[in-house]
Amino acid sequence: MQSVYILLLALFVSMVLIPPLRRLGGPLGLTDLPDARKIHDHAIPRTGGIAIAAGTLLSTGLLITLNQEGKALIAGWCVILLFGLLDDRLNLDYRLKLLGQVIAGSIVVVGGGVMITEVPFLGLEALPTGIAIPLTVLLLTAITNAINLSDGLDGLAGGLSVLALGCLAIFAYQSDDQTNFALAMALMGATFGFLRFNSSPAQIFMGDSGSQFLGFGAGVLAIGTTQRPDTALGPLTPLLVLGLPVLDTINVMTRRIAAGRSPFSADKLHLHHQLLQAGLSQNQAVSLVYLAQVIAVALAYALRYSSDIAIIGAYVAFCAAVLLAIHALKHRHHSQVRRKHAHILVLEGFLKALDSLESRAPTILETTRRALALMLVVVFVGGAAAADAISADITSLAILLLVLALAAPMLPRKLGATFERISLYAAGLVIIFLATPPLREEIGTTTLIAFFGTLALLTGIAVRAAESAFRTSSLDMLILIIAVAMPLFSAPLPPRLTFLVPQAIILFYSIEVILSQPQGRWSPLRLALLIGLAILTAKGLASQEFRV
Repeated sequence: MQSVYILLLALFVSMVLIPPLRRLGGPLGLTDLPDARKIHDHAIPRTGGIAIAAGTLLSTGLLITLNQEGKALIAGWCVILLFGLLDDRLNLDYRLKLLGQVIAGSIVVVGGGVMITEVPFLGLEALPTGIAIPLTVLLLTAITNAINLSDGLDGLAGGLSVLALGCLAIFAYQSDDQTNFALAMALMGATFGFLRFNSSPAQIFMGDSGSQFLGFGAGVLAIGTTQRPDTALGPLTPLLVLGLPVLDTINVMTRRIAAGRSPFSADKLHLHHQLLQAGLSQNQAVSLVYLAQVIAVALAYALRYSSDIAIIGAYVAFCAAVLLAIHALKHRHHSQVRRKHAHILVLEGFLKALDSLESRAPTILETTRRALALMLVVVFVGGAAAADAISADITSLAILLLVLALAAPMLPRKLGATFERISLYAAGLVIIFLATPPLREEIGTTTLIAFFGTLALLTGIAVRAAESAFRTSSLDMLILIIAVAMPLFSAPLPPRLTFLVPQAIILFYSIEVILSQPQGRWSPLRLALLIGLAILTAKGLASQEFRV
């Protein structure tokens, strides 16, 4: 349960900090201006990395007892964040950025003992320290830059990182690596909170501070999880976990060198640029990249105990399939004669599905809002009614939240809104935690998954309610992917965590969607919150009285 608190605290902190950080982008000089290489056409604050770092570091500091490796990662993160912010503000030379990454990597390797000791195919027991240290720092720098370079479209780097971190969290849990598991959950939660405001059209960017923070964290966790002496995970597994960013970096740098240019020069050779050149919209391109990354993560999970040659073979096949698919899309876009091969039909069908609802936007959006509000009432009231095993501490928490919820409408607007959010988030988490086990027995796991899958779909549609026309976003795709995929990767995870994490993520986003619309003094969501907390309080008090 602690890991869930870590993820949700990081998520909450990140989401709460984004609005003020957006306003501070201009005064701090942290804005991303449009140019020939960029997709956006107006200045956008790039302060999102601060929110990601704050959510991660705060939840880590409050809820995790760190070992030496974890403390070194925190120190390295601070160095990465400092150099990243300087780059966002001053546009540092790439050599200074590399210096910051090398310093951060050295701290983790020397101070935390995160080190590559097993090299694929060589068959050595352990690398000599004199080779292992620079090799690890080099690979950490490479992974950091791979994620950094993938930050080219709205939601792209963040979504790729969330999928990779989810896989690494499962590996850490399965290896009983509590520290890396908790750190992965914290970073994943903070990134998810940021993505709420970063999907197209983005309201905020993560900047180099965010993309390097993510890349460095993912690299350290990947090496630390797979290079443990007591793990059976293949040392090459991170190659698949970070499949898309690694492929993109290799592809871009190879083409730049072949053209006689610096591998660090700016251009539009990235995979996401090629998808845009193939006629895709930002949302379509990002959604396709997410799907490809899910395939890479699934391969990593399936082959986690396999030989080096099997992992290399799978990765080569994966890269070939991705590059061929992009080539096919570009050919379809530029060719006058469009031959309908099977793979083209599949891709076209997927892309059309993303945009097929636009013509019915007004009716769909209004119906969606009402259905979403009704489902949230069911969660709070029905979930509280189904909850069991209400302990004394949960009863006390329910009473406190009930007082906060009753007081919220009578307080000044901002303070009341804060109290209301705290009550909704905390009560929602408690209710689904208590109600899920009895509901799985009563109505079945499949029904419960279908309910929250529907809630995720409605949330994704309603996110666009404020726009003049409905557009399915890449964030909607990511939420659905996680909601559907989490149970499929559940074997090594505790059952409650398997269901609680996607449920909580979906619930938090759906609450935010409803609260973003004008609310009456006693809206259905507020009434459902009060009724749900009253039910929990009554059941808890009755249970305690019976025990006495």
